[in-house]
Amino acid sequence: MGVREMRVGATIFNQNYMDWERYEAEERGERVPDVPAKSDREIFAEEIEIARIADSSGFDSVWTIEHHFTPYTMVTNPLQYLTYLAGITDNVDLGTMVVVLPWHNPVRIAEDVNMLDAFLGEGRDVILGVGRGLGRREFGGLNIDQNESRSRFDESLQVLKQLLSTGRVDYHGEHYEIADLRLRPQLDRDLTPNLWCAGGSPDSVAVIAQNNVNPLIIPTTSLDLSLEVARTYMDLRAEAGHPPGVHTKLALWTYVAETEDEARDGAEQYMVEYADSALRHYELRGDHLSDVKGYERYGALQRALSADAAPFLRGFFDSHPWGTPEQTIARATELAETFGTNELMFVFKYGSMPIEKATRSMRLFADQVLPALKELDPAPMDAITI
Repeated sequence: MGVREMRVGATIFNQNYMDWERYEAEERGERVPDVPAKSDREIFAEEIEIARIADSSGFDSVWTIEHHFTPYTMVTNPLQYLTYLAGITDNVDLGTMVVVLPWHNPVRIAEDVNMLDAFLGEGRDVILGVGRGLGRREFGGLNIDQNESRSRFDESLQVLKQLLSTGRVDYHGEHYEIADLRLRPQLDRDLTPNLWCAGGSPDSVAVIAQNNVNPLIIPTTSLDLSLEVARTYMDLRAEAGHPPGVHTKLALWTYVAETEDEARDGAEQYMVEYADSALRHYELRGDHLSDVKGYERYGALQRALSADAAPFLRGFFDSHPWGTPEQTIARATELAETFGTNELMFVFKYGSMPIEKATRSMRLFADQVLPALKELDPAPMDAITI
């Protein structure tokens, strides 16, 4: 059997970073213009180009994310977005990072995944990445009690595993009572290998490990914390009696240019802006998470960031792959091996980065970085950490 090449994807975020000042002033009740200086719809139109480039230049997958109500990322239904992308692409698989389970009925998620899989047909896959959610504004706006997120997350994961494996579910829980339900159109294969799960807290990781779901790593705080959480997952998974040897999928931010100085200028500005947008969206300099069930660890993070947010603001720039193609290859290789990764998903446009800079970086990446990364074959994380 030949060496299995690494998979490499591109991720679409749809941020309107320059609207944060207006948005926060409006939230405080101040009088501001009704619309951003750059419209949300203009950003949507621009970022479709990321998917087109990925599809035509050898990437394996295109991913998107779910968020609500702020300029952070404006994709409110990732499976709807991916269904549109399915119609304008020919080659790439399509993935979510993530669908937030407590915000949805899991039966509807399974239906949407199943229908998109039917549209894609043979040769292309839908990869369902799921997660638990963190944003106070989002839980509030969707009228979901954030204190219930752990139990909703656990139950939804169990319902999804049944539906995606057999097309049937019989489940009786606190939030969901489902009696012998069957999907239509019928499945033509087991889709649970395409189910991946992100977790940023011990509570979330415990649910993922217990259910033996593949680990999806999205370092919205820091790579160091993400590595710690991934290793916790591996330990809990072993304790639950599941077999060793698990690859992860890892999301990374990147900026590539011909010279290190040019890359440094872009990476430093836009990665710091991205970190700032995460601080604002998740309100990580606030104090509300200490009192939310299952989020106590984030409460400690809030206290630390309220005292000094500088390490967080520079964290993406200091740790993610950027630079010349050679520098980007070296750092991405190091991270793939550390995390035991078989798929890297790169974010090319974030912060206030103009689409022209994002696509220039992405095309250089596709030409000079992508071929080298596809030759990687990292060992699963268990083999690294044991």
